[in-house]
Amino acid sequence: MKGGVTIYCVCFPGHEPLKYQQYQKNIMCNAASISDQYRKSLAKKGFVFDDVGDNISQLNWTLGDLTATYWIWKNSKDYFVGTSQYRRFWDDTITDIEFSDNVLYVQEPVQLDRSLKEQYIECHGTLGISILDSMSKSKEIPLTPQMLETTYSLGYLYSCNMFIANKALYDNFCEVLFGIVFKIHEVYGEAIKELDAYNRRTPAFLAERIITALIENREHFFPSLEIATLKWEFRKKTILQKLKSHFSRTA
Repeated sequence: MKGGVTIYCVCFPGHEPLKYQQYQKNIMCNAASISDQYRKSLAKKGFVFDDVGDNISQLNWTLGDLTATYWIWKNSKDYFVGTSQYRRFWDDTITDIEFSDNVLYVQEPVQLDRSLKEQYIECHGTLGISILDSMSKSKEIPLTPQMLETTYSLGYLYSCNMFIANKALYDNFCEVLFGIVFKIHEVYGEAIKELDAYNRRTPAFLAERIITALIENREHFFPSLEIATLKWEFRKKTILQKLKSHFSRTA
């Protein structure tokens, strides 16, 4: 591994990291909303903020943790980069990894008790799937109907928009990912605004499925890309239980 690796732990106002790990640097999302006093206190702890430099902090209400991913893409100078979350972390064995340049490191997928499409509709309704299908058929996004159907049929999901890569690879992956996410926001932003506060994050929820689709169909986007799965952990058992319940609810 050349250079260093930085794992940006994605935090939100009032939710600071529940754990500190090697390689960790904290990034505060929705930073435009916090007070000067709170910002100063976080700065003293070494936080960086998603509303400085090239940023989309103002879209945090709909893109969620992707505002941190975008910030890393546009502003980080680290050789290897990635994200964890204030309550979701990579397993501590990450310190033993020799990161490779052409590998995208993702968390072990969440196993579903139904198809990915059925799970999404159960949790979020039909709008997101309709958005992807419509934009695919009109060729507004590079995911073809066949690619989506392959992804929809899966019984697992690469969740939480967490991945690690060499910065050049990270940038290339983000370019494709955000090209799709921004198009969704551009075309359907007004409709998404009408949703409840939770589902206004539809672009962020869809990003998990888009990332899964890009991984499953990577030969069309990143022909030589290798994928490595890493273990991850939750700081509290109740959080793990809630996530499993969220992704694997019975009808």
